[in-house]
Amino acid sequence: MKNMIKTSLGLALMMMCSSSLCATLTVWEDLDKAGAIREFADQFEKKYGVKVDIKDRDSANHVYDVADLISRGEKTPDIFLLVSDRVGDAMSKGLLAPIDNMEQEHSRYIDTAAALFKVKGKYYGVPRSVEALVVYYNKDVMPIPYETLPEYIDFTQKHKAEGIYGLISKVDNFYYSYGFFGAYGSYVFKQNSEGEFDAYNIGLDNDKALKGVSVLYDFAKNHVPQSVLGAEGWDNIDDMFKSGKVGAIINGPWTLNKYASAGINYGIAPLPKLPDGTPMRPFFGVKSYAVCSKSENRKLAEEFLKFINQTDFALKRYHKIAELPPIKELLAKEEIKNDDYASAISSQVEYADPMPTIPQMAFVWEPMEEALYSIIKNGEPIEAALDLGVMKVKQKIAEN
Repeated sequence: MKNMIKTSLGLALMMMCSSSLCATLTVWEDLDKAGAIREFADQFEKKYGVKVDIKDRDSANHVYDVADLISRGEKTPDIFLLVSDRVGDAMSKGLLAPIDNMEQEHSRYIDTAAALFKVKGKYYGVPRSVEALVVYYNKDVMPIPYETLPEYIDFTQKHKAEGIYGLISKVDNFYYSYGFFGAYGSYVFKQNSEGEFDAYNIGLDNDKALKGVSVLYDFAKNHVPQSVLGAEGWDNIDDMFKSGKVGAIINGPWTLNKYASAGINYGIAPLPKLPDGTPMRPFFGVKSYAVCSKSENRKLAEEFLKFINQTDFALKRYHKIAELPPIKELLAKEEIKNDDYASAISSQVEYADPMPTIPQMAFVWEPMEEALYSIIKNGEPIEAALDLGVMKVKQKIAEN
C-alpha cells in the first residue's frame, strides 16, 4: 500500500514538470532563516525537477500578509509559517489547507506539538520548532543554575550589598508570568477531551490562579527590582544581564543569538520550582509549516515538508538556527540530550501549557497585563485585580 502511494505521488509530481514548464514552490521562511533549509530545498529540486523559491519574512506577520494577499486577489506563497496560537485566526480567515500526509506523519512528533494543529480531525501544520521560556544564567556571576525559586532568592539576599540579583523576569507581562498561574492548575481557556478550547470557560481568577499570583507577587515585590516594570523593563533586564547585575533571567529562545553575540558566558536551564516544590508551567508554543489554501501545488508542498523535516535534515536545521524540532527521534539522540539548550527546552515543554489556539486569545493579553501591573506596582488586592481582568476579557469576547 505504501509503495502504491509513493508511486502515485511520484507520478503526480512528475506531471507537474515538463521540459518547457516546471512547477515553482514558493516558501516563506522566518527572517534570516531561509539558509537553514536551502540545502534541503536544493536536494528536493534535483530529486523532483521542480524549483523551490524561499523567501525570508518575519514569521510574526505571515498570517496577516497571506490574508492580505488573498483579500487583494494576489498570488500567495504555497507554504508559510504558522505559530500555534494563530491557528484559530488562520482557520477563520480560510488561509489553511489540510495536510493529508500528516495523518501518517503526526506520530513522528511529540503529541502535544502535532495536536495543536489538528482541527476537526485534520492536520493543518507540520511542526517545525517548539519554544518555551527557560532560565538563562550568566556563568561568570552564577556558576550553576538553581532548581528552586527560594534558592535564587537566597542568592539575591547574599549579594544584595553588591547590587546583584539572583533571578529576574518581566513579571508584569502576562506571557512571562503565566508560569505562576499554570503551576497550580489555573488556565486561560478550559480544554475539553478533544483538546478544543472553550472561550467561555476562563480560569484566570479561580482559587488556583490566586495561589499562583500570590507567589508571583511576593517574588516581584520583594526580590525583583522595580526597574523591570513598564515599557522600559525589557531593556533594563537585558542591560542587567549583560552587565552582570543579575545571575539569571527568564526569557525565550528568541533571545539566544542576542546573548551569544553579546559575549555572555551563559548557560540555559528549566524554570525553577516554586517554594512548595511545584514546577512552574509557562506557555509553550509551536511554529509549524502550513500549506496555503490558495496553493496550486498542495501535494508538492506536502511532499516538500515531509522531505525537509526528515530527522537528519531537521537536526542540521537545529544546529543552524537553534530552534528545536519536536521530532521524537531527534529528541532521543544523545547529542540533543547532552545539549544544554535543547535539553532545557524539551524538559520545560513537559511542564508547560499549550498557548490557546483560538482567536479569543488576542483579547486576554492587555486586560491581564493591566491586572498584573496594578497588583505588583500599585498594590491592588490580587482577587479584585484578577476579577476585573477576567471581566474585561469576557467583555471583549462578547463584543467581538
